[in-house]
Amino acid sequence: MEEYIDLYDENKKNTGIVIPRQKEKELPEGYHILVSALLVINSDNKIMMQLTSKSKGNVLSLPSGHVLHNENSKETIVREMYEEQGLVIDKSAITLVEERLANRIAFFDVYYLKADYKREDMILQKEEVEDVIWMTYEEISDAFNNGKVRKSSVDSIRNFLNSKYYNS
Repeated sequence: MEEYIDLYDENKKNTGIVIPRQKEKELPEGYHILVSALLVINSDNKIMMQLTSKSKGNVLSLPSGHVLHNENSKETIVREMYEEQGLVIDKSAITLVEERLANRIAFFDVYYLKADYKREDMILQKEEVEDVIWMTYEEISDAFNNGKVRKSSVDSIRNFLNSKYYNS
């Protein structure tokens, strides 16, 4: 099934233009897509990182996904967590903590959730996710320095740790 995504202008306003998701790398200048991510921190202050499948680069990242046509970013991250980890997330339990243009292509909406999910309770979508690992920020930074973590994830985590939402 082909997925479609909306295009946004430089002010993150939906333009009404819809394209097939696989065309996202061919965006005209001034157009952007929207990606939703979830920063889950457990009671040990560790961050949920997913190891993407080999076909997706085999890198560590926050759980995330493209916001599809007729979907908002909160609905997207709830859907992605169910599809990729088998976790049912209550929309009211997540908080939007960051909105930013992460690169030339994508706006990122980053949500936060305090939760103690256990790896053994997850059902991973192997086409997307190889594993889920709970890591400290220091471990994530070390992995980033070794080229094993997506920059957008590290930036989002760093921004969160310096925000009003951390330890609230």
